[in-house]
Amino acid sequence: MRLREIEQVYGDRVRVHWRTFPLIPGEQRDRRATEKTREGRQRVGAEEPRACFVPPAIDTPLPSSSIPALIAAKCAERQGESAFQRFHERLFTAHFRDNLDIGRPDVLRGLARETALDLERFETDYAGEAYEAVLHDCAEGAAWFGVSGLPTVILDEKLSLVGAVPTERYRLLIDWILAGEPGGVIPLPPPTESTAAGQSRVVAREADR
Repeated sequence: MRLREIEQVYGDRVRVHWRTFPLIPGEQRDRRATEKTREGRQRVGAEEPRACFVPPAIDTPLPSSSIPALIAAKCAERQGESAFQRFHERLFTAHFRDNLDIGRPDVLRGLARETALDLERFETDYAGEAYEAVLHDCAEGAAWFGVSGLPTVILDEKLSLVGAVPTERYRLLIDWILAGEPGGVIPLPPPTESTAAGQSRVVAREADR
């Protein structure tokens, strides 16, 4: 939601490019929703009320790996920007709102059908080059940008912001980049009473990643 707002505000001056990076790179079988899962969804939902996060019922099956959904997203990306946006948004709602197991290929095929993708091409890419594209993104994220957690947003291939960063923070840095990085010093948001003590250390650590 926050990046979509950035796209709406800046229009053609900013382009958001999504890269794949797995939360669960391997296979963790028989994952189930717990009370901790529910609490996490409720917390994220409170932080971003514009998004629809529905806590899953206890013992709801969870994806055993992130890789299948990432491969499917790459398949959608190969069908054009509009196709990717439709599928990407539906993938999020399927996981966070509908609590579907997006680690299952049959679920992903259903989402591809819902979002009007070319199913034959989707199946061909899923069994072919899309997996290599996922591996490339993961390797690049870790080696070039030091990505180790999600969400991570990289601005202009040089500044990394990790975690649920307020939209105002994105805009402050984007405005600075678009203005030609005046002063050569990364701008800091004005401190609040609750963040004044630790704000500069957090920003410096994020910028050095």
